[in-house]
Amino acid sequence: MQLRHLPLPLLAMPIGLGGLGLTWRDAARNHGASALVGEAVMVLAVLAWGLLIGLHLLRALRHPDAVAEDWRHPVRASFFAAGSIGAMEVAAAFIPWAPGLARWLLLLAIAAHVGVALALLARCIRGHGHVDMLAPPLLLPLVGHVVGAMFCAALGMQVLGWMLLGVGGLLWLLVMPLLLWRLIARPDLPPALRPSLAMFLAPPTVGSLAVASLAGVGPWVLALFGLSCFLLALLVLGLPYMLAAGFTPALWSFTFPLANFAAVMALVAPGAPAWAALLVVTGVIGVILALTLRAAWDGRLLAPP
Repeated sequence: MQLRHLPLPLLAMPIGLGGLGLTWRDAARNHGASALVGEAVMVLAVLAWGLLIGLHLLRALRHPDAVAEDWRHPVRASFFAAGSIGAMEVAAAFIPWAPGLARWLLLLAIAAHVGVALALLARCIRGHGHVDMLAPPLLLPLVGHVVGAMFCAALGMQVLGWMLLGVGGLLWLLVMPLLLWRLIARPDLPPALRPSLAMFLAPPTVGSLAVASLAGVGPWVLALFGLSCFLLALLVLGLPYMLAAGFTPALWSFTFPLANFAAVMALVAPGAPAWAALLVVTGVIGVILALTLRAAWDGRLLAPP
C-alpha cells in the first residue's frame, strides 16, 4: 500500500455521497422522510471529502512527481475538478445551518473549479492538448460549473447561478459531440475507465436541478429529465461493458448522476416513482461504498496500477 498510488477518481466519492445526502434532505423537507438520514449522509460526505483532500495534500508533499504526472495525464487531470465539485457539496451541507459560511465556501469552491477548467482549456489553446483528453471525465471540469449553479439560488446569488449555468451548459453542448466522436472513432476506453461513461447522465440531471432551483419546475426541467431518462436507459444497456473490470474507483462515477436522477424524479413524479428511485439509488451507492471499503481493507485501493 502506497500513498503514491492514491487514485484521483476516488475524489468522486464525496460528490456521490453529497448528492445522495442532498436528495434525502429534500425528501425530508418535501416528502416526509426522516431528516436524520439526509444529515447523516451529508456528514459522511463532508468527512470523506476532508479525508481525501487531506490525503491528496499529503501525497503532494511526499510524492510531488506523482501528482505532477497526474496533472500532465490527458485523462486523470480532469479528476482534479472532482475536488472542487466536492467542495461545492460541502458548502451545500452547511446551507441550512450556517448560510454565511456556506456562501463563502461555495464561492471559494467555484473559484477553484473555474481555475482548474481554465487551466485545462489553456493547455489546449497553447497546443499542448491531446485527443485522449476526450473522455467522459472531461465533463467534470467543463460542466461541473452547473453544480455551483444548483446551490446559488439558496444563498441569494441568482445572477451568479445563471452565469455558471450558462458556462457549464454551453461547454456541455460543445464537448458532447467530441466525446461521442471519440467513442466511435477511437479505441475502446480502458476497462478501468469505462464506468466513467455514467458521467454522461450528470449534465442533464444536474442541469434539471439547477434550472429548477433558479426558475422553478418548467418545460426545460421536463426536457432535460426526458434526456436523462433516455441516457439512463442507454447506460443500463451498457452495464456489462462498463463493469467488465470489476471494482475500480471509477465506479463512483455512477453515484452523483444517479442521486441527481432520483432528486429530479422527486420534482417531476413525486410519490411511489420518486421513492423507488431514491431507494434503488441508495442501495447502489451503498454497494459501491462497501466495495470501496473492502478494497481499502485488502490493500487493493492503493496498489500500483
